[in-house]
Amino acid sequence: MKINVLVVNENSSEGSSWRERLGKKGYTVLPECLNMSDVFYILTQEKVHIVICAGSMFKEETIPLLESSQIYFPRIKIVLVGIIDKDYLFSNLSNVALTKWFPSELEKYCDPLAMASVNVKLSTHQALSLLMDDHYLNGDEAKAILKQSSKLTPGFAVILIRTDFTNDNVYKVLGDCISTHMKTFLLPYRQNEFIIIVDDSPDMEYCGLIAADIRAKLLKNTNTMFSIGISRIRDKAEELFACRKEAERACSATHMFGKNSVIFINYLSPNDIEYIYPSHKEKRLVEATMDGDTDYALEMLDEIFDVIKSREGLRQSLINKIVLGILVSLNTAASSRVSVYEKMNLDSLSLKTLMTAKTIDEAYNFLRQGICDFAGEMEEITDVTRDALFHKLSVSKDVPGTADELAANLGTTLCFVNTAIYKNNKSDVFSFLENF
Repeated sequence: MKINVLVVNENSSEGSSWRERLGKKGYTVLPECLNMSDVFYILTQEKVHIVICAGSMFKEETIPLLESSQIYFPRIKIVLVGIIDKDYLFSNLSNVALTKWFPSELEKYCDPLAMASVNVKLSTHQALSLLMDDHYLNGDEAKAILKQSSKLTPGFAVILIRTDFTNDNVYKVLGDCISTHMKTFLLPYRQNEFIIIVDDSPDMEYCGLIAADIRAKLLKNTNTMFSIGISRIRDKAEELFACRKEAERACSATHMFGKNSVIFINYLSPNDIEYIYPSHKEKRLVEATMDGDTDYALEMLDEIFDVIKSREGLRQSLINKIVLGILVSLNTAASSRVSVYEKMNLDSLSLKTLMTAKTIDEAYNFLRQGICDFAGEMEEITDVTRDALFHKLSVSKDVPGTADELAANLGTTLCFVNTAIYKNNKSDVFSFLENF
């Protein structure tokens, strides 16, 4: 996991030098920050682990800001660099460290963070449950979790057993069964669903033998009705969720193949994209766009198109229709979230432009621009709310003493109040309350 560092320095040249040195050490360095009034706004908008600040920017009157940081951002380490007058004033602030020189050995400030959140060890059961679910990990993250927590070797197939009821005997039968088969791992998944992962690139015949053995033992030793679904073989940790979805789909096809059956997903075309398509990420894309969070929406868009590009032989017309589906979801969300709009009239989203797209890149660029425009529209609508909130604060004669009380009285969050104040006053909520 990368450590995100925010450099705060009114000396732009020195700040650039610090950020460059941090970048070379492997830290993720956030954009330039030249003044203290921007710090708390950034902390509410970005994932920050460490703030490195020029000590010359701190005066005695900035102590309330540091005290607020300890209350509202206790896990963020603040490192003050330089000769600081009255440094004893910082002695009771546990999240503040002082150093006379730019710290070349920042690792000592990162260690507590690393112990708390970076080097969390997942058990094999936890890791596989995470990878099997509709996760939001990218390929590198999924691979790292699998490598850290499991000795399973790509490629993977999933055998899913769905019973009409569950009891200890079903689980015992499955456990006894796989103990006689190599390269298998049993994972209780839901109340009446059990997953067996077969690794190290098994062939379909081997998966079929395991499934047939399970079928025979369930029939002999239990009185449950069941179905057994077998996925395709996939080579990537981030595609384990697709194996699970394929196995679930096969399990559900009992109308075609009958109860107490072993059903291979191969009855569907190998070019089928439905189960590898990350529909959960499409949902997040729409939600982020409606919140005006362009960066996260585009991150989800890239994840979706990585999957689309990985499918060979997809017709361009089908890709265009997938994009159209996302566009419809965006319009549905917009109409339900913003009652003042019957629909979003955005020139960039001409359906004629989409349906005549000739390449996957054209379809991607069309949707990317549409997301940016949608998010921009939503941000403008939200800005109206921020302006109204700030006006309410400005004319109020009775503002609560603490930031938390203020947010509670306004029926919103501290972060939203802070962005409203920052947008209209270039100040943070704590300074606003101090000067009210």
